[in-house]
Amino acid sequence: MIRRKIKGVKSEQNIVLNLLAALTGAVSGAVAVVFRLSVYWLSVVFSIIPEYIGMLGWIIVPVIGSLFSGFLTTRYAPEASGHGVPEVMEAYVLEGGKIRPQVPIIKTIASAFTIGSGGSCGREGPIAQIGSGTGSALAQMFKLGRRETRTLVVCGLASGIASIFSAPLGGALFGVEVLVGELSGVSVIPVILASVIGVAIVNGFFGADAASLSAPSLSLSSYPELIFYFIMGLIFGVVSKVWVKILYLSEDFFMHLRGSDYFKPAMGGLMLGLLAAWVVVLEGIFGYSGIFTTNSAYVPAIMGSGYAFINAALIGSVSFLALITFGFLKMFATAFSIGSGGSGGVFAPTLFMGAGIGGALGIVFNIIAPDMAPHPMAYALVGMAAMFAGAAHVPVTCIVMTMEMTGDYNLILPLMIAVSSSYMLAVTIMPESIYTEKLRLRGINLKRGLYVDALRSITARQIMTRNPVTLSPDMTADEALRVLNKTHHTKFPVVDSDGNIVGTVIAEDLEKRYDSEGNPLKVRNLMMTDFLVVGLDTTMDEVLHMMMERLEGHAVILDPANPKKMLGFLTKTDVFRAYESAIASLRLQGSIEECIPVFTDKI
Repeated sequence: MIRRKIKGVKSEQNIVLNLLAALTGAVSGAVAVVFRLSVYWLSVVFSIIPEYIGMLGWIIVPVIGSLFSGFLTTRYAPEASGHGVPEVMEAYVLEGGKIRPQVPIIKTIASAFTIGSGGSCGREGPIAQIGSGTGSALAQMFKLGRRETRTLVVCGLASGIASIFSAPLGGALFGVEVLVGELSGVSVIPVILASVIGVAIVNGFFGADAASLSAPSLSLSSYPELIFYFIMGLIFGVVSKVWVKILYLSEDFFMHLRGSDYFKPAMGGLMLGLLAAWVVVLEGIFGYSGIFTTNSAYVPAIMGSGYAFINAALIGSVSFLALITFGFLKMFATAFSIGSGGSGGVFAPTLFMGAGIGGALGIVFNIIAPDMAPHPMAYALVGMAAMFAGAAHVPVTCIVMTMEMTGDYNLILPLMIAVSSSYMLAVTIMPESIYTEKLRLRGINLKRGLYVDALRSITARQIMTRNPVTLSPDMTADEALRVLNKTHHTKFPVVDSDGNIVGTVIAEDLEKRYDSEGNPLKVRNLMMTDFLVVGLDTTMDEVLHMMMERLEGHAVILDPANPKKMLGFLTKTDVFRAYESAIASLRLQGSIEECIPVFTDKI
């Protein structure tokens, strides 16, 4: 009967979670539609300025948009600045998935103005943060537990990414790879459900224009061509880390720049505008013309999300000089926009860089061996995945999402080898991704390794109980049992009237309340005087090992200055609780990575 009730409760909880996941996906899809339309209409309005005043307009427009965006984020929600995903990761691992309700609202408006005014940012970061905020708000509204709250945050992130790129499976994988790190850490069905619903809503509204990319059908010409894709992957392993460095050098520059935070995004907008004005001149020199759809207004190549450039590169209408020049200039344009505090994503700009540099490499390979590499455009497509895999450390997502966005599965082998080589070299160069590097700079360090590394990173000083409940050696066993029943503790340090630690006692020993003659026993008769003592800086794996050797479930931490005085008490339960907290709260990325909280209390 009890088991049936438990199963019934769990079934009801799963139903509620799936319904809320579906609602999260629906809201993310609806917001994605509103957001895309807002960006489009704002870009149309802002483009009027260059039409009237010429080149100067492209310098002024991003300043205006960034000024408004910077005011909103600085004044109302600082976590809405930047590219969004690291902020979601921080909330996921440190706050149990709780995100302030105003963050999605501010993020929507601020990002729309940043991107609509030509800011070099992507739409996916804002939508991901908006979707995550929606999932978090629903979880808090229905007072769900920590695990369910975090699951809905993943649903929001996944459905946001999926709806922007019309890639339900890729979006789901992105959410799991970035936030959770492995499938066992989250309920997968709600994530997939949210992603599918988000994509369905966006596709239903935009129809054929829902997809961000429109690539021709491409395929591998011959197996020896895989050598070129492998080489390209290695190149992107290096280039992707150059891009990450540029981004955070820019962020560091603006962080230390004197002046109000309200105006720093505008300074970044000015630098972007000056760069964009130069690019307009280069477009004429290179004979460049982007592919703009009915839902996108003209901006210089390096401004905005950059899909006009990406689509042009995929059909092979962009010259070598334009590909390589704009591919690298996009790094600086995005660093100016996001590093200064502007609100927008890095996904689309990174794809832009991959398409430009990859397309240029394809032309080089075609010149070297025209029969072996007959389709340079294929390298632009695979280059997008390789670039993002090296920057974000999400190789599986990159492979799946690229195929979903293009609807072409003929390049799976080139994708796999280029993404893998890029990812492996990138991780070797810099263990942090474009997302986790921002967390590291905030003091949240990720440590790669086995789960036991978590115990090696926590010391007795950090988790010991400093003022534990103690027993007196002169207490009777009955008196001690009353303390046990009141506190529900099972292990106690024994301290004499002078405050000196004299022993430890466990609940089982207190059951022996009387001696063989029927006289009441005192705690001093039952306690252990040879108890386990550990140092303040003894790590938890060492403590656990010593406990297992002595078959004890507790330890005493003594004052080095006075070995008779107890500073703290530690039980095996404390050790396991610290272990679970370290793993469950800060497990990130696609492999085992732990981010151990930093404790600052000192003795």
